[in-house]
Amino acid sequence: MSEDSTEYEPRLVATWLNKRPKKSAGLLIAWMILFVIIASIAYWNNLDARNFMPASRYEVMEQHQYWRLWSTLFAHADPGHLLSNSLTFFVVGYFLIGYFSLWFFPAAAIAIGGVTNWLALWTYPPEVRLIGISGVVYWMAGAWLVLYFLLDLTKTRTQRALRALGVALAVFMPSSAFDPSISYITHLIGFALGVLSGGVYYFLNKSKFKTAETYEVISLQES
Repeated sequence: MSEDSTEYEPRLVATWLNKRPKKSAGLLIAWMILFVIIASIAYWNNLDARNFMPASRYEVMEQHQYWRLWSTLFAHADPGHLLSNSLTFFVVGYFLIGYFSLWFFPAAAIAIGGVTNWLALWTYPPEVRLIGISGVVYWMAGAWLVLYFLLDLTKTRTQRALRALGVALAVFMPSSAFDPSISYITHLIGFALGVLSGGVYYFLNKSKFKTAETYEVISLQES
């Protein structure tokens, strides 16, 4: 009578990211983009909006017009600037809304967008004005990439790192041609705060994410 030498090993086959995104994700992100489009059109066509929406260090720090840190998120220089931000905003926003809390996105994203602008303004002369939601878009990118890396455990660490790096290089790195009208420092600050926010959010919700992990048992039978 032979002794059973079969060994068993659990294998992870599904994580939080294998869940279906919330059904409302597409609709919610579409409404958000519509609001940004309407606000940008108002900025282009209304002199009062062009005066009170942008943010400069002088207006925010010296005149204490702190609302500008957030109103400037919804102003764009031209349709090309708006389209560029909207495309990335929709794709990444769909996944953030689909998989995570609305307190994380859009609430935390918009709140930290103001902080991003506040930090970026310190690097510019007092009269320079910032406009656009690029800082939030880069925050979204940083948050999504770090959450993807920490959650998609069905792939190896190297595979996850290469995928995250590939997306970052292909989509979010600046082009070879330097454009002085683009606030690269705002992009960098937004991305860094996104990575930090994503890491904090993961560790605060780690136990919830673990509940979605599914394992299958495979046998390792000796010959």
